[in-house]
Amino acid sequence: MASSLRTKLRITYNVLFAPGFWDAVAGRFAWVSHVVPPSHPEDIRGKGTGGTEGFQDLRGALHNHSTYSDGLSDIPTIMDAAEEAGVDFVLLADHNTMQALHDGWQERYADASPFLMVGTEVTVEGGRFLLALDVSPEYEPVIGVSAQAGIDTIRTHRGFPLISLPFDMKHPYEDWSVSGYDGLEVLNFSTIARRHINFLSLPWILIVRHFGGMMAVIRMMATRPDAALARWDLLTRGGARRVVGIGSLDAHARMKMFGKMYSIPTYADSFRACQTHVLVPDGVSGAERIPAVNAALRAGRCYFSYDCLGDPTKFDFVATNKVKGAATVMGECLSISMGETVCFTATSPGESTLLRLYRDGQPVASSVGRTLSVTLPATPGAYRIEVSRFQGRLGGLFWGVRPWIYSNPIYLS
Repeated sequence: MASSLRTKLRITYNVLFAPGFWDAVAGRFAWVSHVVPPSHPEDIRGKGTGGTEGFQDLRGALHNHSTYSDGLSDIPTIMDAAEEAGVDFVLLADHNTMQALHDGWQERYADASPFLMVGTEVTVEGGRFLLALDVSPEYEPVIGVSAQAGIDTIRTHRGFPLISLPFDMKHPYEDWSVSGYDGLEVLNFSTIARRHINFLSLPWILIVRHFGGMMAVIRMMATRPDAALARWDLLTRGGARRVVGIGSLDAHARMKMFGKMYSIPTYADSFRACQTHVLVPDGVSGAERIPAVNAALRAGRCYFSYDCLGDPTKFDFVATNKVKGAATVMGECLSISMGETVCFTATSPGESTLLRLYRDGQPVASSVGRTLSVTLPATPGAYRIEVSRFQGRLGGLFWGVRPWIYSNPIYLS
């Protein structure tokens, strides 16, 4: 797709004025007030309220392209890379085609480890993109229709529509008047990478790659997707609407820079960068995993993370109504009444982590260590957790901050 003048100007601005570079510098510091004392993990587990109890955590590499569209490699090569990277499943999203599904690739890998799921990335009016997941086999995407028509068609075929690349430098999604979509790519690693390649950061990237390799560069690029998070919080404000957030890759194993194509990062490196962790019931195996993952994604029973910064698979987030004793997990809604209180509990698998609880995009509690446990008045809203690693702390000032884990919201209504 040829770039418009507007896109070329946007890229030029990014390269010359390096907003991504300054975002990364500023993001390494955080000022946090109202830090609550951390609880001990055993205190929380002893109550039997762990949100991940009864579930297995499947690590997914979402939104990838193969030779069915503009990706570098065929599906067997991609699945070999997934096995090398240690992910449990790959979600294919080639442009405007479900041919990989019709050719039997999803069925071929249904009992394998890792397994394959096939969706598609649909190009709609204005060069914008939608993800179509879990659609019926007869679905075929139509290019160039309005975003609303694209969403309606996906839903007609029992699919799960998401907004793709919402704040990408080349292909930003701009029509927020549409309705009916169920999810949002809150973290798209391709978007993050494009923002990092600029006049100020490129020399440093080349130095880091020379001495530390590609994974060191990927870890360097792990920054907070501020604009997408703000949009997500706006969409879910008040807890009245559920919008599932995912972390995706848009992996092609090829990158065009300054008019030349480079075979970087590899699929395996991309798969290690960012993953969406999906919680499916214990005991699910074989071909049953595909509908289980689809059901969990639709429910928002998932979180996403920069896995290049550490293994997040013990992460947990649960809310408990202190009066009724009811508990709920990510993606679900907790019914509340006036005068009640809710205990929010999050558990991080890492040391030196900063856990922050947000309500409708505003921080309401923070904790340092492995856990956050806080009881708040039952106020309607969308509550989610962000976990960051940090290098040092002086009072409320944290430095060397690296964003790590993002939960889907728990909704109070």
